[in-house]
Amino acid sequence: MEPQTISNASRSARMPLLMILAFLFIGMIVGTLLASLVNLLLSEIWGIPLSAMTSINENTPFGERQFFRTVNLVSHLLTFTVPGLATAYMFYKRKWWEQLELTRNPQRFFIGAGILWLMVSFPFAQWSYWFNQQLPLPNWATSLEGQAEAMISGLLNMNGIGELVFTLLIMAVAPAIGEELIFRGLLQKELQQRMNNPHRAIWLAAVIFSGFHMQFEGFIPRLILGALLGYLFFWSRNLWIPIIVHFFYNGLQIVAYYSFGAELDEMTAQNEMPNIFLSMGSLVLFALGGWYLANYSKTLEEKIV
Repeated sequence: MEPQTISNASRSARMPLLMILAFLFIGMIVGTLLASLVNLLLSEIWGIPLSAMTSINENTPFGERQFFRTVNLVSHLLTFTVPGLATAYMFYKRKWWEQLELTRNPQRFFIGAGILWLMVSFPFAQWSYWFNQQLPLPNWATSLEGQAEAMISGLLNMNGIGELVFTLLIMAVAPAIGEELIFRGLLQKELQQRMNNPHRAIWLAAVIFSGFHMQFEGFIPRLILGALLGYLFFWSRNLWIPIIVHFFYNGLQIVAYYSFGAELDEMTAQNEMPNIFLSMGSLVLFALGGWYLANYSKTLEEKIV
């Protein structure tokens, strides 16, 4: 089993990185265009203009809210998941599942430790978000930010368990699978096989992951999230771990918004600096958690060898 894995890695390393990235990028562009066509067709069938997506709110009829969630799901599947799977199969053939580190069941230790590591980082991530908001942004970035916030806020308007479950599917399950497949399973893995320092690969993939969202007021905290997921993938050698932790991160926010929507909106609008002592304490715990997981990973690797 081990020699075959090494063989696959060596074969992947011989492939030009630009060729893999070009195929992936073209696939994402084609997927985006195809999603636009599919969503235009759905718009004609449902009789709802796509331009109304940025103005949805709690007063928008249930059917329209579900339509826009369906549009979002189609866009994500065709822009991320399908191009990612197509790229993996194109370059790894029948070994794509193995090359993406999806063959083994996720270790319960890394699931629990990863979620706990994520949770202790929340206060520091909140401080980094506040800090990020203090940085000046160009007008085009501010405009994009406003549009994205309006759309996300609209999609998070939920009345009943049915809407909550569907929202979890499109805003937690789909992104966790599609984004981790591309940014960790493909991009980070390929960068790791070509760089002497895996930390560079992890942070470079995290920068691209954060920038790709085109929401620059949250660039720094999303960068931290990308690095956290990248290290979990590197240490566990299992893509299911960052997928599960990514789902937990998105899902927790959706459930919190479903339960305390008005209160969360009020807290966000205040834009006050978070408690610095709590934030720095969170940073210390985050660093200690990373140190422990890194050492645990080394111990685990020695046992396997």
